[in-house]
Amino acid sequence: MNIQQLKYFIEIANTNSLSAAARNLFVTQPTLSLALKKMESELQTALFTHSNQPFQLTKTGNHLYEKGQVIVNDFEQLIVDIHAMSDDSNKEKTPIHFGLPTLFSMQFMKEISHYLAEHPHIDLIIKQDGSPHLQAMLDNKELDIGLVSFPNLYPESLSFEVLETSTKGYNPYVIIPETNPLAQKKELTFKDLKGQRFSSLTTNFMLGRLLLDRSREVGFEPNVVLYNDDIQVLIHSLKQNDSICILPIEYQNVSISDGLKWIPLKDKYQFFPIGIAMRKDYPLTQDITDFIEVLKKN
Repeated sequence: MNIQQLKYFIEIANTNSLSAAARNLFVTQPTLSLALKKMESELQTALFTHSNQPFQLTKTGNHLYEKGQVIVNDFEQLIVDIHAMSDDSNKEKTPIHFGLPTLFSMQFMKEISHYLAEHPHIDLIIKQDGSPHLQAMLDNKELDIGLVSFPNLYPESLSFEVLETSTKGYNPYVIIPETNPLAQKKELTFKDLKGQRFSSLTTNFMLGRLLLDRSREVGFEPNVVLYNDDIQVLIHSLKQNDSICILPIEYQNVSISDGLKWIPLKDKYQFFPIGIAMRKDYPLTQDITDFIEVLKKN
């Protein structure tokens, strides 16, 4: 699911009509219909019901509508802010290559937008990926600065500064279909997960590595039936694949997870702090210093 599909869905919900939504969006009805079918297929849930009148939101559709409006509004405001800074197109801008995971992009969007508004001479080039991959990019000098989770995988070349903001890190939870006997547990350890089928992030992400490393430490090889780095794909594969998944609980508020339980993972790695990562050989300019200070205001 992408921003454009989310915009299409919201307009259909606002107008209760494919034809009206198509006119407002300047697209064809088949385009909207196909986009809606793709969203419902990807999310594995119906977003609208037509029992009484057409295009009435289902429970999951209403949840996506409420959360999606916030995401779309924040995204559009960020675009407006960037365009407002581009009036002087001939002026050379200073590039900053910045990496952060998708979760943090939602949590720090306000601060990033504010920084760009106050620094129109900066061209902030954002790369979103998992923390291990972003750290590798920093080590390879493909990025200048990152907002990533610990641990530091490249201590010889990278320096980390812990963030003491409202967003200090994330907590891994186990997401389980309510039909799974483990769904009755109040908390789970990796030993409890032996014999389960897993849908998992790849090793580009800390939690993808956590599953493999900790399972092997407690004595079993995890049966991973699906690897994917799209959070929504993972969540909506669980009931179909009869699998479980480890994700940050912070995603629960922006995901549709009917029929699933989010259970705390009790482990020595039950919390991943986040920090600002930089190359030790990268000069700390005033622009970078300002950026770091803005991020700390989260």
